[in-house]
Amino acid sequence: MFSKVLVCCLFAYVACGVVVENVHVPQPYNFGYDNVDEFGTRMTRQETGDALNNKVGSYSYVDAHGVARTVNYVADALGFRATVETNEPGTKTSAPADAPTYSSAVEVAAPVVVKAVHPAPVVVRAVHPAPVTYTHRVAPLAVARAPLGYTLGHPTIV
Repeated sequence: MFSKVLVCCLFAYVACGVVVENVHVPQPYNFGYDNVDEFGTRMTRQETGDALNNKVGSYSYVDAHGVARTVNYVADALGFRATVETNEPGTKTSAPADAPTYSSAVEVAAPVVVKAVHPAPVVVRAVHPAPVTYTHRVAPLAVARAPLGYTLGHPTIV
């Protein structure tokens, strides 16, 4: 019995002891695209990776009205860093979440607040309706007794 347990433990040790890990070395690459759809929106992307697994790239779009956004980014040992350049309406130059945004949007004047004018009070006089007269001849009412009949084994009155 002891020999069977020893053999099982030996097989378990051998099966778990060998771990082969495939380590892939980063390969340098470069890719990109430039696409214009049927509505006139242009979308682009470009990225480069090196043998140290650093990435540098950008992506952007420009719609048919000229509204554009470009994001330039770097991902390396210092982390991911991005900058945004845009002319989208309503944006301002700022740095939210450590991603500086540079806006060249045209500042639109704030809407003017118009105060509501209260209407002048209106005097309303009560209107009394003219008396309405309506005549209609009602036909005489005829009263007749309807025959009753039951078919459930009870007497029938006709």
